[in-house]
Amino acid sequence: MWLAVCALGIGIVLITQACSGSSSSSTSSNSDPAPTQQAANYPLPQVTVGERLFLETRFAEYFAVHMTGINDPLPAGDPVVSQVPTTSNPLPGPFAGQSINCRSCHLVTEFESVAGAGNRTYADFTTRSPLPRAINGFDHTPRNAEVMVGSLRSGPGATFLHSDGEFVDPVGLVESTLTGRNLGWSPDQQSQAIAHIARVIREDNGSSQLAMQRTGGLSYSTLFLGTVTGTPVQFDVPPLYQLDVQVATDQQVLNAVANFIVAYMQALQFHQSRGVYTGSPYDAFLAANGLPRLPASNETPAQYNQQLLRMLNVLQNPTFITGANRSFLYHSQPFVFGSTELAGLKVFLSSAPGATDGSQHAGNCASCHIAPDFTDHIFHCTGVSQEEYDAANGSGAFMDLSVPSRAARNANYNQYLPMTLNHPMASESFRHMAMPGQPQFADLGLWNVYLNPDIPAPQKALASVVCAAGIDCSVDQGLANTIAQFKTPTLRDLEDSNPYFHNGSKLTLPDVINFYIASSQLARQGKLRNAPSQFQDMSIDQSDVSALAAFLRSLTEDYDDNHIANQN
Repeated sequence: MWLAVCALGIGIVLITQACSGSSSSSTSSNSDPAPTQQAANYPLPQVTVGERLFLETRFAEYFAVHMTGINDPLPAGDPVVSQVPTTSNPLPGPFAGQSINCRSCHLVTEFESVAGAGNRTYADFTTRSPLPRAINGFDHTPRNAEVMVGSLRSGPGATFLHSDGEFVDPVGLVESTLTGRNLGWSPDQQSQAIAHIARVIREDNGSSQLAMQRTGGLSYSTLFLGTVTGTPVQFDVPPLYQLDVQVATDQQVLNAVANFIVAYMQALQFHQSRGVYTGSPYDAFLAANGLPRLPASNETPAQYNQQLLRMLNVLQNPTFITGANRSFLYHSQPFVFGSTELAGLKVFLSSAPGATDGSQHAGNCASCHIAPDFTDHIFHCTGVSQEEYDAANGSGAFMDLSVPSRAARNANYNQYLPMTLNHPMASESFRHMAMPGQPQFADLGLWNVYLNPDIPAPQKALASVVCAAGIDCSVDQGLANTIAQFKTPTLRDLEDSNPYFHNGSKLTLPDVINFYIASSQLARQGKLRNAPSQFQDMSIDQSDVSALAAFLRSLTEDYDDNHIANQN
């Protein structure tokens, strides 16, 4: 993906740096500047327009039904945006009086000064986000809103999007979102949704507060055209994005909208300098001690992690990071990386092959959360769905859950699989939160997407990871391997993305670590369905919790959206 981005010349400073000769050596300068709160230059024009579209509230079905005119305020806002749900008390909705948009679930700086809330890494504050209207029995999203920062940073293979890998093309993801149930549109309304979105773009006159704040009061038709004399340079989009919306088809307009939003999504990256992460105390510790922050040109990411562990084990008199070095703008915790964080990092990187208990202080965490991105970009079953299902249906129920074969599943699509255009009445029973008294509901993650005939786009890429070397795919092309697997999230800036896991079931970092202690024990006892092989080398107990939590907190940074800028 990044090669394509570089070739097209799109993206922001972080992308530009990655394309313009950033070194792949394993060392880098120890004098990285602290991230600035406000960038000196404007973002690229396509990023600016993409941000406005990301914030646009008029694409929703509620607006289409209740509007008096494209440029008129709604007589009454959608109740779903009047408040922002959290795991405790709701917050006032930043889009109250309007209708839902992408930012309603992927928040960032809206609550940075609110105690108990604070900044988000384009995530929400709750377990599952509310939908504008119930569709096929769903009044909330099936999953927790994923962190968007870094979501389009490429891994070694395909870039899988959504926690179950439903998309490998970000444009397709955006188009599906804008015309789907997250904005209130049902599958049988897709053509209506596309026509409405195109109408908003064509008839917009730039008079909204959003247009005035983000793009100087220019209409979408002017911005998309990109060749209007006198357009300020910061809004002059390049030819790749230009479109005359008055003569384009509705689908072409939707595609252009999606391309702008993807440009904005590509700009959402954690703080970096020349392709090297710089924003967290962990990053500062590596820099201060001359430790590698990227794999060397001849190293795989896994080899880099093990080399880093070896270097840490022989590091004499480490230079620790204290509050005297830097401080956080948006977090009450001190900007530190000390002996406790270092101990947690070593547990994080260490493995214990063939462990029989949890006493060896080896988390084997880096086998999936590979530094420096702290993800392997693929899928694993860690037991989150099993824990949820057993809590609703009794201990051991998930192990006994009858999961159909590929043939039986596809022959009874509506009974098991997700709602699509071809199957608008599908029950999604296996992409549904577990509920007491309703044992037909479980979330099987990747199982819903892999070999699904209604979702062809990601299949080739998914097959390459589901049936990777050493994995038995002789039965149903490995479908059973995907049960309850979910994409590995990044661990960067976890403080700004709780509650954790795809179902938002854990509120704190110690909660997460205790879950892994319990889940790895179940795996050793043969009581975890589709247990990941990585659990065989995990050996942690209660004595490791505080150190691991301290290390994970050291990945915190002051993420906001002010550093999105172009420095060409």
